[in-house]
Amino acid sequence: MTSTVADAYRIKDRGRIAPGAWADLMLFDPATVARGPKRRVNDLPTGAARLDTPAVGLHGVWVNGARAVDQRGVIADCGRPGRVLREFAS
Repeated sequence: MTSTVADAYRIKDRGRIAPGAWADLMLFDPATVARGPKRRVNDLPTGAARLDTPAVGLHGVWVNGARAVDQRGVIADCGRPGRVLREFAS
């Protein structure tokens, strides 16, 4: 499913689990995945408020092979494993 989207947007080495490809993965339980209750958080750069709905049934997110999110949320000391995509294949 994700390789179709990566191919459509010409994003090289994404959307597949294969040697040499970027390891971006999300692990969730399809029986329990859902949105949690809405809550207001003040974590924008200016201290402004926004609505947040935490994930339910999400067990982890890996960015380039490094775990960045667990059941409690973003892992503070995971480093900065991602990168901004600026170029796409022609």
